[in-house]
Amino acid sequence: MTPHRARRHAVVLLAAATALVATGCTAEKKDDAKPGTSGAPAAPPAPKVAPGVTADTIKIGITYPDLDSVKQFVNIDHGPYEASYNALIKKINDAGGINGRKIVPVYGKINLISPAAAQETCVKLTQDEKVFAVLGNFNGDEPLCYVQTNKTAAIGGQLTAKRYGQAQAPWFSDTRGGDEVADGIALFNKDGSLTGKKVAVLSNVNEQGVMKDTVIPALQKLGITPVETAVLDAPATDAAAIGQQTGVFIQKFQASGADTVVVVGSMAASFPQVLEQTKYRPRLLFTDNLQVQAYANDKGKHDFTTLANAAALGLNTQWSEPANQECMKAVEAALPEFAGKMTVDPATVPAGTATPQIAPNVACRNLALFKALADKAGKDLNYETFQNAGFALGSFQDPSFADKATYAQATPHGAIPARLYAFDPATQKFVLSAS
Repeated sequence: MTPHRARRHAVVLLAAATALVATGCTAEKKDDAKPGTSGAPAAPPAPKVAPGVTADTIKIGITYPDLDSVKQFVNIDHGPYEASYNALIKKINDAGGINGRKIVPVYGKINLISPAAAQETCVKLTQDEKVFAVLGNFNGDEPLCYVQTNKTAAIGGQLTAKRYGQAQAPWFSDTRGGDEVADGIALFNKDGSLTGKKVAVLSNVNEQGVMKDTVIPALQKLGITPVETAVLDAPATDAAAIGQQTGVFIQKFQASGADTVVVVGSMAASFPQVLEQTKYRPRLLFTDNLQVQAYANDKGKHDFTTLANAAALGLNTQWSEPANQECMKAVEAALPEFAGKMTVDPATVPAGTATPQIAPNVACRNLALFKALADKAGKDLNYETFQNAGFALGSFQDPSFADKATYAQATPHGAIPARLYAFDPATQKFVLSAS
């Protein structure tokens, strides 16, 4: 695996993990949902099956990235995943579990360099371990291996309307995978800042659906027709080809007079690095705050003039949110070597610094949502009661977010609204803009 490929995997995982992550078994079919809306296609009726559930236990699968596998390419430290989950699961179990059942975790650490690792983990958790649900980190279409191919419930991942339309098992998340961009794109035009601008749009081949079905229509709704669009389709294993193709896009954008470029999704990890090597400095607007923040946090030497006046869309995180702080303190109590570190907002630490808070935050969010759903499902826990619980959950405080989620049949992703962030060169952080 090339450094670019490894970096891309790690950045995607970081983004999903901090939404406070490309392989999998997938199948495509026509998507009849309207992209970019907060709704989702009607889920199929969930069967009254309950794999991994006994009278006193619930077996769940938990996936997380093996960041040691990419340390030779990129140095990212999320902290201890298994230990964080174990500490929080113990807290739940010690308090009586979920309707009297104790949670029994089965872990799947995913080697980011192995193309088959995600699928192998999926098979292990669903077919070998037969867990009730799988929680954790998923890239792109990876949840479909669980909720479609193996008909196993999932918590987490980028729950877009298109992917949800293929689900054959209950699936809930707090991440909309780009669908929220349709609502958020108008924020880029706050105070008419896009009026009269020449806008180009860029995505990679895996996210071109977001560009074509969500970003461009949202821009056109504002009266803006892109002067150029580009889709990176160079092989992910060929860093030289990626750099060369991106360079061609930059030349096209500059020649068209584009003074603004909307960068879709994970292109935020690579496009600014190539742009650094040129004198072209359009205003960059990113559809995913955490993707570009991962680039800004990189320890390597960068020319951040590329981010001058840049803006990004993201969720309104609030590290001081009480449920999140309660989780962080529970993990600190179980892992004294991290005392005083987990409660610190990772957004306040210097760029390039380890963020061991990420793993416990991921664990906290996933377990909080799973527990809320399973609690509401009642003693008779099966896929039908679990799915119905999600459709009736309503307002839910997702740990570490300022805005509450809303779970209903039309919003299995929680519909947390997008917010606007602006790049602060003094701190090399994207900070929440004043509303």
